Amino acid sequence: MIIRLFFWIFFDRFRCRHYHCSNMQIIENDTYLPQYVDPRRLSAQGKTLTGSVDSKLLSRVRGAVTEISSAINVNMSFYLEDQGRRVVNIRASVPVKVICQRCLSKMSLKLECDTILCIVWNDDEAIALPKNLEAWIVSENKANLIDLIEEELLLALPFVSYHNEKECSNISFKNWSSESKEKINEVEIKHNPFQALKSMKEKI
Repeated sequence: MIIRLFFWIFFDRFRCRHYHCSNMQIIENDTYLPQYVDPRRLSAQGKTLTGSVDSKLLSRVRGAVTEISSAINVNMSFYLEDQGRRVVNIRASVPVKVICQRCLSKMSLKLECDTILCIVWNDDEAIALPKNLEAWIVSENKANLIDLIEEELLLALPFVSYHNEKECSNISFKNWSSESKEKINEVEIKHNPFQALKSMKEKI
């Protein structure tokens, strides 16, 4: 939980994704996305990559959920934005199963992201970007798409997940007191800062 909160705070504050070179692992199946590309060249050419990613390559995502139901569907559009910056729009989705924090049984969840990142060389370029642009720091000519997609899916994963009350298998909410329900809401707000904002608006 602390690690996930760190990722959320870090990336939200500095608006960047780092790429570090690692041992190359080439995927040869034509239905899969290439693992390594030159993102600047793809942006200059206005290329779009569509394909899938084998879930076996996403060890951190597999460790964060109980089950990944299929390969990850990905669409990546590389282009030059109005100011000539090289950017990529990443859309990825995959059905997964996670643990409901109410009844502790498995529940289905569609994990998806839709993010636009500006490709830069270093931290200085990342800091200089407008606030509406997040940075993808690629310090070499080639970048690992699999690592980037995994990071985006991890950031899209909810802090906590719940069934709808009627779907929870081990808890009867009809018999709960209002005080007990308020305690559940307090836990939800503590784990999800956006829920706190929503609750404040409802009280106004």
